[in-house]
Amino acid sequence: MVNFIPQEKIAEIQQASDIIQIISEHVHLKQSGRNFLGLCPFHSEKTPSFTVNPEKKLFKCFGCGEGGTVFQFIMKQEGVDFVEAVKLAASKSHIDLSHLQNNKRTSFSTAEKTHLVNITNFAAKFYHSILLNSEYGKVARDYLQKRQINDQSIKNFCLGYAPNSWDALLKTCKERNIPSELLEKAGLIIPKKEGNGYYDRFRNRLMFPILDARKQVVGFGGRSLDDSLPKYLNSPETVLFNKSNVLYGIDLSKNAILKQHRVILMEGYTDVIMAHQHGIDWSVAVMGTSISKQHLRQLRQYCNQVILLLDSDIAGQKSSDRNLDIFIEEEFDVKIAQLPKDFDPCDFLVAEGAESFLACVNSAKDFFSFKIEMAASKWDISTIHGKANAIGDILSTAMKMPDVIKRNLLVKWVAEEMSIDEVTLRSQLKKFNKQPFTTDKRQPVGQRLDASSKMERELLYLMLSSNILIPKVLEEICLEEFTNMDFQQIAGKIVELYHKNNVVKGEDVLHILDDARLNKILMDIVTAEEFQNITDHGNRLDLCIHFLKRRNSKKEMHQTKKETLETVKVNSSEEDIVTLLGEFHRKSRNIHALKNKT
Repeated sequence: MVNFIPQEKIAEIQQASDIIQIISEHVHLKQSGRNFLGLCPFHSEKTPSFTVNPEKKLFKCFGCGEGGTVFQFIMKQEGVDFVEAVKLAASKSHIDLSHLQNNKRTSFSTAEKTHLVNITNFAAKFYHSILLNSEYGKVARDYLQKRQINDQSIKNFCLGYAPNSWDALLKTCKERNIPSELLEKAGLIIPKKEGNGYYDRFRNRLMFPILDARKQVVGFGGRSLDDSLPKYLNSPETVLFNKSNVLYGIDLSKNAILKQHRVILMEGYTDVIMAHQHGIDWSVAVMGTSISKQHLRQLRQYCNQVILLLDSDIAGQKSSDRNLDIFIEEEFDVKIAQLPKDFDPCDFLVAEGAESFLACVNSAKDFFSFKIEMAASKWDISTIHGKANAIGDILSTAMKMPDVIKRNLLVKWVAEEMSIDEVTLRSQLKKFNKQPFTTDKRQPVGQRLDASSKMERELLYLMLSSNILIPKVLEEICLEEFTNMDFQQIAGKIVELYHKNNVVKGEDVLHILDDARLNKILMDIVTAEEFQNITDHGNRLDLCIHFLKRRNSKKEMHQTKKETLETVKVNSSEEDIVTLLGEFHRKSRNIHALKNKT
């Protein structure tokens, strides 16, 4: 992800960034001692729990748990990936990254992308002006009036009209010396098949500019206003636009989604526009494409629940049913809302209003309840064969659920809903069980830690707060001895950076942990109140090492005892037994020696 921006440059940008100024663009901060406090932008609260430390250049909300560097804040607030967040922070700090452009990654420089964005923004304004001010735009204005889309919505979504001309946009851009080659790269014009020259891609269409989370126009959707096909025409894939990465309306919805902690996901442009027009501004749409992992990962920046609003036609429901497993794979809470027959969301809002629409949304079904309904409509569950196939459909999805506990509970629930013996159902799982029911060694965020994990956690804090102790840690303890797999990964990154730079800070590790969950765990360690009053780091380290050595010795002694008993059972030689007993007593003495040191 960050392979074309060196770690040293990332650290330079992080140090140069004024985290107070950047966060203050979105949050009203008030100084409180060394820190700054404000209301968290990522969840609703009345008492400030959002803290920014300008010295460490970190933020942390003690209400919802979000935290990190300036890069994590930009990622969360703007809905961009890590690389884009670094670029934005660099731009705000006037640090040039153009010389780092990786030509193998893309043929477009940052400057060229900026030119393309300027062109798409200009095109959006051109189409918008034609709609509002030109006689040519009357056909589009009449259509919008018929659909009851009001003037404020036209302005908010910058709707426009592409005239019924082969070169209306092309001529206007030539007058402004905008190169045709860039217009083609932006997907706005098409080369003629015969001879030289170009023609406008969008003609006699109502235009829907498509903006990303940073409010930049990245593409367009155009609805035909005559009988020409296709009815809806989208921009082709460009360096700016990819349907699998873009959510229509995210630029206007993201703040409302953050406050609601959920999002309504629909399919049409007018569905989103009408929802916003009725005050339901936490709605977005995919654009005639399947829901992708990129869509969900973008939405995860703002919420963890999607309410998928399906059109009433059963074919659309079945199609969606086949594509919904991605929510389970990505551990995204999804509910399914269905409208009455023959309604799409836009028409339903016009006919029935916001209250009835929200009633449908709030009565949305749990994903697996919907899955059972769809399986029952697909198969005749009154027959043995049909019911077996329906159960198979449900289990094939259930086995994609990464969380073992949730998966087990789900199997129990499915057994009850489908009136089948749970033991029998679990035996059937062997067909689908590509991910065995094993305990996940990763430590979930917020789960209560045992004594060993608490010591390992403190050890990580000591390594970061006093780098001088890292060599002693490596001398006394092997990183593979960490029993908490999350802490082991973080420890490995700490050591990696220490060996590379001879110094490492918590924010440095955050840059290279390509895992939001591990980032959150590390932030909890760095900001933990119980560590803030530690003054004698060396003494605390000795206590941690002593505890972990004693724990490891007990494990070794237990293993030796187990091996001794197994050796006796298989009638091994007296010499083997004596050797193992000697090893057992030696390790026992080591434990007692460690105990006497306390």
